[in-house]
Parts: sequence; structure tokens; C-alpha cells
Amino acid sequence: AHPVWVIRALRRALAAEGRADELDDLLDADNVSPEVTLVALPGLAEPGEPRRPYAPTAYGSPGGDPHRVISESGGTVRVQDEGSQLVALALAEAAPITAGERWLDLCAGPGGETALLASIAREHEVTLEANEVVPTRARLVRNALRAVPGEVVVHEEDGRSFGSTHPGMFDRILVDAPCTGLGALRRRPEARWRKTPADVSELVPLQVELLSSALDALAPGGIVAYATCSPHLAETTGVVQEALRGRTDIRELDARAVLTGIAESPIDLGSDGSGRVQLWPHRHGTDAMFLALLQREDADP
Repeated sequence: AHPVWVIRALRRALAAEGRADELDDLLDADNVSPEVTLVALPGLAEPGEPRRPYAPTAYGSPGGDPHRVISESGGTVRVQDEGSQLVALALAEAAPITAGERWLDLCAGPGGETALLASIAREHEVTLEANEVVPTRARLVRNALRAVPGEVVVHEEDGRSFGSTHPGMFDRILVDAPCTGLGALRRRPEARWRKTPADVSELVPLQVELLSSALDALAPGGIVAYATCSPHLAETTGVVQEALRGRTDIRELDARAVLTGIAESPIDLGSDGSGRVQLWPHRHGTDAMFLALLQREDADP
């Protein structure tokens, strides 16, 4: 129930970890509707039951329409995949937080990760800003932030040029880049038939430009979390390698170690020989989120 080109892309991504034998399990997982996962914003809500195994903010829906739980919480509880939560938490946990830091969610729409980062920033006296180039999605970001006390400035700029207009200004930046969404096929089964290899070719240059822009916007010592909801190697490791080409001011952090430190249960992350992380529906019960953590050193870009 997958197009051949998608099967090949998934097999390559698994093979990069030496786990190509898991392909059938992954394809089966893509054909099963996922359970609803909720996020409890830190400092504003407490996770309920049943708890999810990895993210300390995540728990399963008690059943039925989750709207009642969300409504009663005033927005401090909302639907969010555990993998998406782990990406935001990894950025916050990648290094000790210092009061006064300035954070950015560069591709913020629709705002789920932004709200999670905002709640963490609030606890640590950190300033968070967001950017979303599409006005309708920027409104969704502002709506998502209503539950979090304090002000978050939401820019509506082209993320590809954000680094040149805000050079060296941010201590932590999340780039959850627009992607093919091949990691969330269990949520949108029809997407597998609408996407084509041409979509990958169109998106990769955009992803590289966004990540490069984020690296330019980093202050010395600052950290970028690059994430996609796609395991396609061109959108993941390929983008990271291209964005780092010719740069001597960026070093890659061990995202696997950071995520292992966050997870409340042992987490099998596999390895492709780097410190990057690829989550999987069949192995972790999450969307297939990719994560790389990049830190700017003192040298000028």
C-alpha cells in the first residue's frame, strides 16, 4: 500500500542504520491509525494517564474526542505527536539554559512546537520569537500561544533571508522545515499517492536555505535543531551535509545522547554513524521525525 519510490526511500533510510530488515514492520505501521497523543505544556499543565514512554510532557488521550480535555485545560493541553515534542525538548535540553537567552522558531506554523518552547522559555526567563511566512499559518501560531502567559513576537518574514536580517541574534533556533511528510503517512494515508519524487527535488533546496539562514542567525555558542517529519535521506542527512558545506564555524552535537537523556524509558535510536536521530512509527510509536543539533562556534561564518 505504498508507491515503489516511497518504499525505496524508506528502505534506504533504514539501511543507513543497518536496519533494512525492519521495512515490513514500518510499512505495516504506516497502515495503522495512530493513537492520539497529548502534550501538557510545562509549568502550565501536568501530564495525565496513560503516560507515553519517552517525552516527559506526553500522554495518551483518555479516549473519544480529545476536544473536551483541551477545552477544559484552556489550551495548556493539546494534541501533539510525541516525536514533535521530543524535537522541541531536545533543543531546550541540548545545553544548560541561561536566563536572558533569545530563542526562535523559524518555521513556526501551525504553532504546536512554538507553544511548547514558549512554556519552557517562560520557566527559564528566556525570550522566544517565532516566524511564519504564510499569514494564515502565522495566525494559527498566535492562537496556539494564547495559553502561554507572556508575549511572543510572531514575524511574517521569509525564513530563507531571516539570517541575513537578524544575524547572530539567537541562542537557540528550531527549524522544523517544510517537507514531504513521508514520516506521517499513518496520519495522512492519501499523501503517499499525492507525493512524487519531484516534491523532494523541490523541497530540498528550500530546506537547505532555511537551515543555512538559521545558522547565520545563531549567536556564538548558539544551537540549531533541524527537524523534518520525513526520513527521506535527501531531506535529512543530505540537507545537513549541504548546509554545512564550506562552513568552519559549525559543529554537530550528539542529538542521540541528548534524546537518550530526555527519554523516560530506554529508547532504541539506532545509529547511522553520526549523532543524528531518526524516530520511527514501528519502533517508537511516533511519526518518523528526524533531528540534528548544530552549534555555532566562536569563529565568524
